[in-house]
Amino acid sequence: MIAQRLSARRLHELLGAWRGDGHSYRELSESIAILVRDGRLPPASVLPAERPLAEQLGVSRTTVAAAYQLLRDERVVESRRGSGTVVLGRRSEHGGSWALGDAEEITLTRASPGPWGRLPELGQRALAEHPDAFLLDGYDTIGHPALRAIIAERYTRRGLSTAPEQIMVTLGAQHAIFLIARTLLRRGDRSLVESPSYPHARKALASAGALVAELPVGADGYDAASILEIASRTSARLAYLIPDHHNPTGLSMPPELRERLITNLAEQGTYVIADETTAELSLGEPRDVLPFAASATQPHQRDAILTVGSLGKTVWGGLRVGWIRAAPELIARLEAARVVGDLGTSTWAQLLGALALERYDEVLADRSREITAGHRALIGALAQRLPEWRISPATGGVSVWADLGEARSTRLSREAARLGLRIPPGPQFGSPGVFERFVRLPFAVSGIDLPRAVEVLRRAWDGGGPAAPAPVPAELV
Repeated sequence: MIAQRLSARRLHELLGAWRGDGHSYRELSESIAILVRDGRLPPASVLPAERPLAEQLGVSRTTVAAAYQLLRDERVVESRRGSGTVVLGRRSEHGGSWALGDAEEITLTRASPGPWGRLPELGQRALAEHPDAFLLDGYDTIGHPALRAIIAERYTRRGLSTAPEQIMVTLGAQHAIFLIARTLLRRGDRSLVESPSYPHARKALASAGALVAELPVGADGYDAASILEIASRTSARLAYLIPDHHNPTGLSMPPELRERLITNLAEQGTYVIADETTAELSLGEPRDVLPFAASATQPHQRDAILTVGSLGKTVWGGLRVGWIRAAPELIARLEAARVVGDLGTSTWAQLLGALALERYDEVLADRSREITAGHRALIGALAQRLPEWRISPATGGVSVWADLGEARSTRLSREAARLGLRIPPGPQFGSPGVFERFVRLPFAVSGIDLPRAVEVLRRAWDGGGPAAPAPVPAELV
């Protein structure tokens, strides 16, 4: 694993508004631990030396030394002769750097429902009806013809005429986004991403060496004038958008902005990733959602849009079946690039995915009922316990975006962790140091008592209560 040496300035940016009213060395230690837990400080990262970090943060060297010692005591980092203070590898739930949390721990790092209730039934049907699936060699970098045909047919029914040769099956949406970025971007290219947005999408663009500019999405809606002006000025090679039931706000882009933005980006020669992972998760009754590419008025505009879909948020995150819809020549380029990194999507997962898509209207109806109940419980608890927070008016998706009214997101996340509630701070959804006034609150969660979670948030906001056991690391989705 290659070591990444952090400058004091970079760590300061990542820490955000870490200082509170308590012991600053503990706050610093806990804030760095959160960065490690959330993956923003990956394993083998080398922390800055004590003196330059103390000067950058405006604290004493003793404070930094005490914070680093706490991190060593908790096995978050270790000091190596000649290497410095190094972040240790993150642990699974069955061993590693942190003590296990108890059964009372609440996790709001993931905004995703649990497995669809009838998924075991699909597995039994697949075994009974398709034993021939195990006669295939299992190496499939483009997708099984039957699954590609089902995905294409669903796009056509939703209003976007699609042929099977326009579909590639992937290992989920995240894999699709990274594959597109790696294929279409070169170091120094300009790119666009909504802000706030899905953190791993920003990482995909940056990991390809792209310069990232931001399109503002507010808690109350889209700033169309700013979005169009930034798009015109940036001349990006690739843009990443979540046009329907945006993560984290739950908002959807207005139709008139879609058309203007597509035209604007096409004039710049920009490819567009339209992430529709949450597009069909609607609050209330399920409703038809027109694919983003269907708003293009010209064929060349439509051909520059790569639509990403997935069964992760609707059927089950563990199924790892996603797809890309794009022009056939782009699909050919993506398949050629893919073989460098992986050997294809599981035949068994594709079979289950095809069976799930045959019953997709039933899946979406079940999910709409679940997320509507979760949203109602969350909003009701927030209105009662944290009425001063302003919540985005989500129409679907998996989460809302809460404006705290004060730049305290990082401190809130740290205090909540002490009380047994894990929630990512707002800056994780944008540039370092931005969104300290905000926090993502998921309502599409499995097995979480949301009113109880809000009660813990209230206590964390007030800065009181006894500490809970240290939290277990988790990926943000």
